[in-house]
Amino acid sequence: MRALLAPLSELGEYEEIRELLVRGKTSAALSGCADSQKLHMIYGLGEGFRRKLIITFNDLRAKELYEDYQFYDRNVMLYPAKDLIFFQADIHGNQLTKERIKVLRRMAEGVPLTVVTTFDALMAPQVSLADWCKHVISISRQAPVEEHELAGALAGLGYERCDQVEEPGQFSIRGGIVDIFDLTAENPVRIELWGDAVESMRTFDVLSQRSIENLESISVFPATEFVLEEERIREGVRKLEAEAARQEKIFRDGFHTEEAHRIAVQVKELKEQLLEFKSKVNLEGYVRYFYEDTVTLPELFLRAGGNLKPLFFVEEPARVREQAQAVELEKAKKEIRQCDAEADR
Repeated sequence: MRALLAPLSELGEYEEIRELLVRGKTSAALSGCADSQKLHMIYGLGEGFRRKLIITFNDLRAKELYEDYQFYDRNVMLYPAKDLIFFQADIHGNQLTKERIKVLRRMAEGVPLTVVTTFDALMAPQVSLADWCKHVISISRQAPVEEHELAGALAGLGYERCDQVEEPGQFSIRGGIVDIFDLTAENPVRIELWGDAVESMRTFDVLSQRSIENLESISVFPATEFVLEEERIREGVRKLEAEAARQEKIFRDGFHTEEAHRIAVQVKELKEQLLEFKSKVNLEGYVRYFYEDTVTLPELFLRAGGNLKPLFFVEEPARVREQAQAVELEKAKKEIRQCDAEADR
């Protein structure tokens, strides 16, 4: 790939910008590059940086950049944004979550990484990487494994228990055999137990059930971006109830009894969902009640790299700004429509 850098090195402006970026002293604006030249320039300017974040204006453009940039960098990954307007509108099942968690895993592993995303993704709150990594389950052949405890831990990480694993994000336990299909893995792992001792551990093919590779240890990463243990859930519910009680009183003092009733019912249903049914689906809108120390995606990059600073690229800043303003406007309109609907009722 050094041959791709040769034409760029002949440009005096390129060498000047490279020197400034390496010293970490500035930001730079470039114009006049055609689409085919943008990624070439990004690759050249990013040479030597282990972490790079490429930001564009919508999901379709992000996918195009991701596919094209694979020619330059095999470590590139796509980070799809969450729907900031409709938290439950993910028509792809857990596919988008899977892509985001793949990025989190690569960041946790400390490997070189280039991420292509949209500005929408920068606007969503994230759990810090340190908090997320605390829940990674490590299993080795030298350590004992208790089936019941492992099942509880996997369920807490968002894994679905089933009779036989078929898709990422599932696990099964039957007769001393534990199958775990890590959400970010290509193949599941089969652990054979004798009591609480690990006899063997290997990856296998889902369709043929044939063994692929013997393993000495594995790390199982969370299948959700927000891992909620029991204590955190109860503390978050307490905060929700306290805030709901204050808002309910305001509505009742203003004789808005219907609105006060709706808040009370909504919090009660959420409490039942979390504490009684143990369901943790569609909690993105409440994340700040459960995690006070939320961060943004750029902050994740900055913290994960330690002393190695990442490099950020923004494609067409004017269109990115327009998209950000459009999202903010749509959120405001949605809140107004909700208020109007409640007033009509």
